[in-house]
Amino acid sequence: MTAIDDRSVDSKATTRRRLLEFGAVCIALTWLPWAVLGVLGANLDKGGGMLVFVLAASGPSLAALGMWLWRREKQRLMTWSWRWPLAAVLLGALPPLAASALTGHLAAFPDHAADVIAGAGGPLGALAYTFLAGPVSEEFGWRGYVQPRLRRYHGQLATTAVLGAAWGLWHVPLYFLNGTGQHDDGLFTQQGLTFFLGLFPLTYVMLFVTERLRGGVPAAILVHAAWNLSEELIPPLGNGVWVELLVVTATAAAVGWYWRRAPAAPSY
Repeated sequence: MTAIDDRSVDSKATTRRRLLEFGAVCIALTWLPWAVLGVLGANLDKGGGMLVFVLAASGPSLAALGMWLWRREKQRLMTWSWRWPLAAVLLGALPPLAASALTGHLAAFPDHAADVIAGAGGPLGALAYTFLAGPVSEEFGWRGYVQPRLRRYHGQLATTAVLGAAWGLWHVPLYFLNGTGQHDDGLFTQQGLTFFLGLFPLTYVMLFVTERLRGGVPAAILVHAAWNLSEELIPPLGNGVWVELLVVTATAAAVGWYWRRAPAAPSY
């Protein structure tokens, strides 16, 4: 084996080790507090229980921050453009809104959305909650730390499979924590199944806006926020969750087709 090959193996081993370190820190920051909350039966809507839950839900981004400070690694920045913010919002909002329209739920959208926004304390409260609960608390970890390291040695589909699986696994404890939306949906239901399956095409869409459109973590945050806000504002889809899964899969296929026609070299 040549010296160049040796350095390549060492680099790959180092990347794998750092991803495992990130995973261990992320699990410690998230799963352990959630487990304590579950055992204590804490109220997640107010007081100390809510504070601990929110901090634990920020485990991916906090783990990434810790790894960046510890390892002093340089981070990839986004490229400013009008394209990726627009694409991120449209691609994130499209599947829930299209599924609602296709299943005949869109007529009830105004009343349901008004109730959701009022419950969040108004439009600013709804936007603040939307960005903080998921997008900001997770994406510096998933798309800021894990994704670029996977992309150094793996293709688009392999990266999507690994990251989508990790993202889904991280959510599993929420299905056993009373007071969460996941607990209300249930793990072994069509809502639970389509949630986990939908993370894979959504991961690919985020890969597209962060890498191909060079939007970086901010683009992933916008996709995640647009998806979450649209999901909250539309009435419950019921069996329509399968239509939503079909739409997000078709969306991922469409951006994949575009990416193949207009490729761009990754900057990782």
